[in-house]
Amino acid sequence: MRRPGIRTLYLSLLLVAVAASGVAELGAQTKRSKTKRPTGPSATQLRQLELKEQKAKEEFLRQQVELAKEYESAGLLEKAKDLLQTVQKVAPEVKGVKEKLGELEESILSENPNEIELDVSKGWGDPIARVEKGKKFRIQAEGSYRFSVETEIGPNGFADSDPIREMAKGVPTGALMAIIIPIGDKGKPGKPGTPVAVGESKEISPTETGLLFLAVNAPQGHKSSGTLDIKLSGYVTTANGN
Repeated sequence: MRRPGIRTLYLSLLLVAVAASGVAELGAQTKRSKTKRPTGPSATQLRQLELKEQKAKEEFLRQQVELAKEYESAGLLEKAKDLLQTVQKVAPEVKGVKEKLGELEESILSENPNEIELDVSKGWGDPIARVEKGKKFRIQAEGSYRFSVETEIGPNGFADSDPIREMAKGVPTGALMAIIIPIGDKGKPGKPGTPVAVGESKEISPTETGLLFLAVNAPQGHKSSGTLDIKLSGYVTTANGN
């Protein structure tokens, strides 16, 4: 076997030296890059970035408004409302958004009208509608009825600890009121909510999905008679959900 000549050995050593030098230089560059602090953009660069940001924001808002118009034209008012609420949150200074949201809200609450007669002599009676969590609806009432009570009471007046069987606390005597009984996942009723005074008109945003009941705030055993004309609108369906 021939031994490598001096020239071959020299070239091999030279290549190893060059490689080692390159690795050392790379390590030095890496070390320098770790210790070098970023200088940040110049005033011109910063202005250009701000302009891009503003342009992107304006384009986003334009698209949101245009899409809201399309949803409104398609009759999907709640979707249009959601988009405009986003616009209002991102850019509260945009004019006309608040007014348009008010128009959409009124349109939503005026949709799906349903009229019934409420017999005040039956107490809470049967549920008159099904309502959904977070979906606002409106109750309007007209007419008059005869309020009549013939019973003995003590110095404490009428009891109000049980809103289903007794007077409702915080609601004027004789006033129309509403209560929602939540429905669980398995369709079973839960604990009734707190009665809410309705009077001639009330908009309610339920905290639970459930069944809506109406009655006048009268004590147990009252002899009231007559009917009130009730109009429901907004997010309400029949008591069975259809």
